[in-house]
Order: sequence, then C-alpha cells, then structure tokens
Amino acid sequence: MKFFKLLLVAYLSLWVLSPRASACQEPDEQASIRTRVGELAQLLDADKESDRDAAEKELKEIGPEALEFLPPVDDQASAEMRMRVERIREKFLQESTIDFHEPSMVNLKGQMSLVDALQTIEKQTRNRIGLENYKRQAAFAETIDLDIEGVTYWEAMDEILEKIDWRITPRDNAKLSFGPKAQIPEDPAGLLKSLPRESLPPIYIGVLRMQPIAISKTTNFLDPLQSTAELEFVLHWEPRFKPVFVRFPRDKLVVRTENDERLLVPTDQSSEFVPTGSQLVASMRVVKPTQAATKIESWKGELQIAIPGRIATIDFLNPKDNSGKSLTAGDLTVVLESARKNRDLQEIQVGVSLANQPSNDVLQGWVALTDGYLVDKQGDRIDHAGWATTRLTKNDIGISYLFDIEGEMSDYRFVYRAPESVILQTVDYEFNNIPFP
Repeated sequence: MKFFKLLLVAYLSLWVLSPRASACQEPDEQASIRTRVGELAQLLDADKESDRDAAEKELKEIGPEALEFLPPVDDQASAEMRMRVERIREKFLQESTIDFHEPSMVNLKGQMSLVDALQTIEKQTRNRIGLENYKRQAAFAETIDLDIEGVTYWEAMDEILEKIDWRITPRDNAKLSFGPKAQIPEDPAGLLKSLPRESLPPIYIGVLRMQPIAISKTTNFLDPLQSTAELEFVLHWEPRFKPVFVRFPRDKLVVRTENDERLLVPTDQSSEFVPTGSQLVASMRVVKPTQAATKIESWKGELQIAIPGRIATIDFLNPKDNSGKSLTAGDLTVVLESARKNRDLQEIQVGVSLANQPSNDVLQGWVALTDGYLVDKQGDRIDHAGWATTRLTKNDIGISYLFDIEGEMSDYRFVYRAPESVILQTVDYEFNNIPFP
C-alpha cells in the first residue's frame, strides 16, 4: 500500500506531536444542537410513552445534524432507549450515506464567466472546488455561453473547461486542479507527427471520473515475463466524497488487444491505496503483447472503494474514573482503557473498533479521520499535544493521546470523534481503444 504501512510503523514507535494544546469554543449553533439533542435523548427513556414518542419525533425533525450528538449506548442503557437511538441513527444513516453511484447534477444556462460557472457548480453540488488561484487567470474571466441541463458533475466540469481549452490535471493525492491543454509546437519537418493530438476521453461512473494518462512498453532481455505494458490512469471523485481506501483487484482485471490477445496480469504489483485530496494516480502492468497488437481494445477491471459514514461523537465524563468503560455508536465501539499521568503530561489510551469492517487495510485508512480531545468545565476544547498508535490487530486499533493540561482529569471530559461506519462499494470500469506506442 502506498506509503501508509511505513507511516503506521512509525506511529507505533514515535509520537505524532502537535503544537502546545490550545482551547477553542464550540460554535454557538453547534453547541445549541448538542444541548437540545442531549435533552431529547434523555426523554427517549421517559416514563410516558407520549414523551418518548415526542422526543423521537423532534430528533428526527432536527435531521442528520443530530446524528453526531446522539448518545452512544452502553450495557447500562435500557432496551427502550437503545431501540429508539438505533432507530433514529439508522434513519439518518440511510439519508446521509454517500453512494458513489449517485452523482451530483448540474444545471447551467446563459452567459457567464468560468469563475461564476464554477461557483454556481459549488453551490449546486456542495463540492468545494477551491477557486482562489484561478480567479487571477484571464481565461477564467472570459464570458462563455452555457446550456447544461441535468448533466453530472464531472461531465459539466469537463464541458466548461473545454470552452477555454483547459482540462482537469492529474496530480496524485491532491486537490482538484486545472491547467491549459498541452500545445504541440509547429513541426515543419514532421518529426512530431506520430505524437497523439488528443487526450483519451474520461469515463464517468457516478461520483467518479477515470481517465488514462499514459501507456508504455518495456522489454526485459533477461526475463521475458517482465516485458510489460504499463497503463497509468487517474481516478477523481467529487470533492464532497472522502474515500478512505481504494483497491483495484488484480484478479478482476481482463485486458484484450484488438487482435484478441488476452494479456496476463503480473501479481508483483501494488493495487491498494489510502487516498487523500480529490484524486489519485495509479498504474497497472500487463505482460507485453506481440508486435501484431497495435492497441488495447478493452481494459476492464473492478474498483473497490471504502466510504466513511457520518461522524459520531462519544463522550467520557471524568476519564480517570471511567477506565474500562465501553461505548458504542453505530458500528463504532470505543473502550476507554486508561487515563493516567505520563511524566509532565496526561495520557488517555483508547481501543477503537468497527463492527463489520471490510478489512484491516480499510481500518488503517479510517483511523486517519478520527480525533480525540478534552473539553473543560467552561466548554472549551483542549487539543491533544501528540498521539500514537499502540497496537493494530485484526479486531481493533489502540490509540494514545497526550494532553498538556493543568489540574486533574476529573475536571475534563474526553471526546472521541470518528466515522461510525465504513461501507465498501464495488463498481466495474472499462477503458477502450488505447493505442500502443
């Protein structure tokens, strides 16, 4: 897996240090929702059924924003409260889980600048593009005529960039970026006539965009099976989409040339990624075809992508007195293993796990989205001064947080925030008509 396992080993032995702990006040709106959700959650276990029904109804009316502040359940929760909390949680999860088969849709009509068009797309799709660096580009101030209706996000992006002869640029593990199309210089001698004049078209799969970047062939004189053809391609996802793991299973890859040669797939290559940003660049190799083959007719494979669910917030009051306590929210279980002095700092150790986790690799990507912090009696957040993983097993991950605080741990509550589920989704993809060099 790309660099992640090396990082994980480093985390097991070294602390990930942050600047000196700082406090910040929770936004008023968020604090108000937290307070109201907490009050209503208590009423889910009220003596009167009418009070329980009313509280459940109001929690559902608050919407998915309430999901983060629903209380985790433990062994001491009543069956009634457990049933209602899980029922509300399931409803919100169904409404908020991102399915990459369901892309955002775009409607743009009339004359506008490219910047205005992209800002409208941001509002329509909730996909933050990041336009600050492009507002200074003259091409993005040009007025363009658009007639886009019911088009997917990526199709719309490609269409409007085409208007100014720009394109989406591939940059591994980076944010969405654009650049002008490459221009081939004048060539009176015809030396460049064999160069491709057009990019291969992208394919669109729900919230995903895939496009071949380059293909190369290598001859190995010592080991003929190491004579290969390598395809490099980029995978984009809508910026609102935050995958934690991507895999291209080698055993699902079928590559055929136009003369019906089926190319073998070497097993000694990586096909798993822990992505960041809005894109990743990947490459895969197949055994080199015969000289009779001039192009790949079909490069057909499977893509597996792990999607985190909504963020759950789990609170432990007085961490020192609650060592050993276990709390669950959705598929997420957090065990407060210890809270103790570590030299001049306070240390909190937790064990976290996900029920039905697709694989250990997925759990590694998921843990990068988690966070732990303290909240004092005034409601101020105290960020950790450093963290480390203490173990990684097939069942859970151990995490240790250090805090530089004054006073006793009994004056604080420990908050752990993480996606409460991970869903592994699978889709087929196919590239066609890729010419060999």
